[in-house]
Amino acid sequence: MAAKIYKILTLFSVGAICYGFMEILNRGYSHITMGVLGGASMLVIHILNGERKNGVKLLAVLAVSAAFITSIEFLAGEYLNRYLGMGIWSYEEVPMNFDGQICLPFAFLWFGLSYIGVLADNFIRKHIFKEYPVAVSNRKVKIPATVG
Repeated sequence: MAAKIYKILTLFSVGAICYGFMEILNRGYSHITMGVLGGASMLVIHILNGERKNGVKLLAVLAVSAAFITSIEFLAGEYLNRYLGMGIWSYEEVPMNFDGQICLPFAFLWFGLSYIGVLADNFIRKHIFKEYPVAVSNRKVKIPATVG
């Protein structure tokens, strides 16, 4: 049980810290709630990436991850920005936005960043948890019948 909690905390922390740093690099600041969303997103990416061992395709993992991130961004935005009036972010000036809380260009960005999340998850699985990571490539590798 302790190992599972350690794993969850590790993945959550990596997602939270990485997302916070990306936001600071992009706009110069971040908000603690963005770290929470980044941590939750990393946990979902980890779960979905693990399903690749059961035949789930990488593109499906990335699409579901992007949809999840966009969804929680919308829910958090409606609550934090609209209901509580915190004004943490606004996409009102971005084309194809919905209520200023989500937008199509960022949904595509989440798709690409989910791939980085999959790579990070594989690294964490291998180097921290000593698990066999999920191969990122979907190519079939031919293994020779004989050696030598």
